[in-house]
Amino acid sequence: MENIKNGSEESPIIVYYYFDLSDTKAFCSRLEKRFRDSGHTRPLEFRNWNCYNEKPGYDGDVYCYDAIVMSTLVDEGYLRVLPDIIDTGRVFPWILDRSRIHNKIYGIPLMACSNVLIFREEDDFPMTNIFDIPEGLAAPLKSMAPFYYLYAFCTIQGQQDTVNRTIKQLRLLMNNDTYENSHFATYDGFTRFMNGDCKYIIGFTEDIRRFDTGKYKVRTLNLSDNPTNEMPLYPVDLASLGRNVSGDKLLDCLDLMEIISDSDFIYDICCVDGKLQYMLPADQTLYPRLAELDPIYNDFFEFMNDENNGILRFGKHFYEIFPEREKKIMEILNS
Repeated sequence: MENIKNGSEESPIIVYYYFDLSDTKAFCSRLEKRFRDSGHTRPLEFRNWNCYNEKPGYDGDVYCYDAIVMSTLVDEGYLRVLPDIIDTGRVFPWILDRSRIHNKIYGIPLMACSNVLIFREEDDFPMTNIFDIPEGLAAPLKSMAPFYYLYAFCTIQGQQDTVNRTIKQLRLLMNNDTYENSHFATYDGFTRFMNGDCKYIIGFTEDIRRFDTGKYKVRTLNLSDNPTNEMPLYPVDLASLGRNVSGDKLLDCLDLMEIISDSDFIYDICCVDGKLQYMLPADQTLYPRLAELDPIYNDFFEFMNDENNGILRFGKHFYEIFPEREKKIMEILNS
């Protein structure tokens, strides 16, 4: 049945959805249900989008994406400044502050990610940086190498030889078979970890949901040879309004954005059907609630609640520069 408003058909809200923000099916279905429950009839059209590989269309009304491409999207006119009506008071202050562009807020921070070393409690050990990690590591190195390089580059502050040595250290911790299967398409690290073939695995906190029930610990990565990481960087996922949305549709989009940023909605996404997803909400008020389900969220809050944290962002020419950097980094690993 066609949706009619003020005598004319309602055009759909087009949502460009970053595929890795959360469980795609759960996010979209829950968002649509909340939107309908609030009385809205306008259709929602979700478009799965890999923000790392390509730019979206300009026809989007709402964009969900990784902050690494935020400067490009703002510079090329995809996004509008976020209206003050959207409540951002529950967001970690460092996330809100460091996601600004020219002191303006363009997106609602939804989730953060952290590259962490995961291990069982009984395998705990002292660690200051990656040079302390024992051999036999599992990590999606072929897929993540460009991002690990950025972390190392920012932590080490541009000492090229040391940056290269740090990235090569990750390769040295992996045997040949593990390295060959370290691309996401063929990655077997989770199986190896669960089988006990390796005791330590580099991944994101949400990878814990893949493992059997148990007591796990995480440590944030210090991709340098320094004793401390003085510039911890986190990927952050945001939702923004498209620059061209207007009229009644803009009002509906604002309501949709308020749902997306609502604490109860984010909690539901972090705990799909009663099962923790081990994601890191940008909403700092949710950590005590999630810690009731697994105390590991107390550890998550400890490293998230650090005012020295920063957001992993790239300049406005991400799509032109990043692919070429990726090729050079793979040459370093394979040399």
